[in-house]
Amino acid sequence: MEWDAKQYNTTHDFVFKYGASLLTLLPQKIKTVLDIGCGTGELTNQIAQLGHKVTGIDQSINMINQAKKSHPNLNFLQEDILNPSDQLEMYDIAFSNAVFHWIPDQELLLKNISELLNENGQLICEFGAMGNVQSIRQAFGRELNGLGLVFEEPFCFTSVEDYRVLLEKNHFDVVEILEYERPTPLKGGRVGLRSWMEQFYSTELGNLSEEQKERVLKNLERDLTPRLWKDDHWEADYRRLRIKAVKL
Repeated sequence: MEWDAKQYNTTHDFVFKYGASLLTLLPQKIKTVLDIGCGTGELTNQIAQLGHKVTGIDQSINMINQAKKSHPNLNFLQEDILNPSDQLEMYDIAFSNAVFHWIPDQELLLKNISELLNENGQLICEFGAMGNVQSIRQAFGRELNGLGLVFEEPFCFTSVEDYRVLLEKNHFDVVEILEYERPTPLKGGRVGLRSWMEQFYSTELGNLSEEQKERVLKNLERDLTPRLWKDDHWEADYRRLRIKAVKL
């Protein structure tokens, strides 16, 4: 899936705005930071404003180009964390917001992060927890099944218990791990859910005909209204996992 960087910065800016609270876990002492999945670089810029020496990486060239345009004085690289190049150095902190749940191979992800961290380096991250946007996912799955299609979940959502085991297996000492509810208002009024679907399930919707897509989206709006429509906006049922760990 390729990202629409402009839409990300406007319609879906809640992604990095909510992520700003993760910055409070960064140390006050100046560190070298790798921002994994930096998107358009908004949080990368805030990390730099705190005084840290930061490099932002993202697999999406659209995101990297927008990040370079918005923040020309910062260092951004198109990189795949599952296959990092020699451009990447060693860092004191690996930082990431709303990215890990897109990565199916969590073992390789944590292994590569560990190899990019200095001794006693820190991992500070937040991503989708088990049950994240469950109402939307279940409703979408039912719609695809009704069309005779198999819904292949693109996300990797996990529990506190399972991810703690995974971190310890990959030689991280868990300092903090928190699972919490974060109901998230979507922009756009009545079309907010539709816009969210078109961004985060663009691949799955792209496999449908225009007629099928329209029917699926209308059915989702109908079925999810009782649970997710709040007066004048949609509110997605987000659940998050926040982590701070130290490399052993």
